Formats: sequence, C-alpha cells, structure tokens
Amino acid sequence: MIMKKILLGMALLAGSLTAKAGNGDLFWNVSGGWQWKNTVNAVIGFEKETKYHNAYELYVDLATAYETCPQHGVVDSKSFWAYKTFGIGGAYKPAFWRGKNSNVRLRMGADLGANRKGFQASIDLGLEYSYSFRSGVQLFVMQKNDFVFWTRDHFRNGLLVGIKIPLN
Repeated sequence: MIMKKILLGMALLAGSLTAKAGNGDLFWNVSGGWQWKNTVNAVIGFEKETKYHNAYELYVDLATAYETCPQHGVVDSKSFWAYKTFGIGGAYKPAFWRGKNSNVRLRMGADLGANRKGFQASIDLGLEYSYSFRSGVQLFVMQKNDFVFWTRDHFRNGLLVGIKIPLN
C-alpha cells in the first residue's frame, strides 16, 4: 500500500514538471573553478536564451590569484587573497551543437573591473557545455580563456562548473 502511494506521488510529480524549448528562457547562474596561474574564479550571471539556443549573459567575475606564503611554504589565508580581481561584463553565446538535453556554446565576452592596483579590462573566449534537466535546471561546464589587460597575469585559462536556475 505504501509503495502504491509512493509510485502515485512520483507519477503526479513527474506529470507536473514541464519540459519546453529554450526560446526566451531566463536563468541565474553561478559557477566556480580553477584557472591556470593559481587563480580561483567565480562567475555569477543572468542569462537569456534566444532563438536557435543562442544566449546573452550579463555577469560578475570574481577571482583571486593565490601565492605560496614565503615564510611557511604553504598557501594560507593571507596568501590566498594576495591578488583579487573583480569585473562586470557581458557575453554572447552562439550555439554550435545541440543534443536532446544538452548543447555546446561558444562564449565570447568582455568585462571591465578593478584589481589591487587599479583598472583592468578583459576579453573572454571559451566553450560552454550545458545539460538540461526536466525541471529546467541546467548543469554546465565552462572552459574559459581570459586575456586581461593592465594586470599582473595577462592570460588565464581553466574550467568552471556551475548551475543555471530558471527564472520563468
């Protein structure tokens, strides 16, 4: 009897979830990961999907380039936050491959921001693979290449993993 109630509840839940195409969908996304030259990176963004699964994104990029502490020989709380950067920007993401529940997009963007020494700007190029669940939530992996001007590290590349939460 309990098993029938569980199965009935699961069937009702599955029937209430909607699956639809991605034209006009809005998402909040959060991602984090590691980039070459000892940089931890986090991106918080707002994304709008357009026709043919292309997308536009407005984002905030936060990063810290950590160092090994010269006194202790390890990364500690002070050396982890040695070089912080911040940027606000936008990206255009045209889709070039589409599967049943997934897609791959090219990510092209730019941002303006600041670091410990002043102003910085960057050009971002990369790839993004996202997998959509029936509820509309998407998991994604972003390969990111940053060409940064007026900063200590002029080139960063790495992987970020994140989640997109639908707003509509």
